[in-house]
Amino acid sequence: MPFCRQCGKEIAQDVRFCPYCGTEQISPYVPAPPFQAGLETKNTGLAALIALILGIFGVWGAGHIYVGKLTRGIALMILGILLEWVLGFAIFFSALFGGLWLWGPRGAIGALIGGAILWLAIIIGIFIWQIYDAYNLAKYYNRYVQQYRKPPW
Repeated sequence: MPFCRQCGKEIAQDVRFCPYCGTEQISPYVPAPPFQAGLETKNTGLAALIALILGIFGVWGAGHIYVGKLTRGIALMILGILLEWVLGFAIFFSALFGGLWLWGPRGAIGALIGGAILWLAIIIGIFIWQIYDAYNLAKYYNRYVQQYRKPPW
């Protein structure tokens, strides 16, 4: 069965251009590369789902670890714990008690709301990015495996 020289997808024997990527096929028949045991693709939806579900609890980077990017995944986990939990509690308590001491009850509520809005904007932005990044890394991983028949990292 012939395969495209560029993307590795199965094509008909008599095609001149790959219907998937458009690459011209020099010879009408290109045999499949030898199968390597243990070589598998990553599910892009699962990578995003893992990043979404665990990311809600501040465990960012789980999708990256699933894809095989361990260093980035662990760095994101540490960042998620620091930003979501440590910084969140610090903003809450400093705004509440610092605001009470400096500005009274009204000032404390204003400081608490302002700090919460800033904290949420940062958290939501990074949370969405890490889901998107895990999904894209899984797509890249799959394309690389298809083309070169080995994992990219």
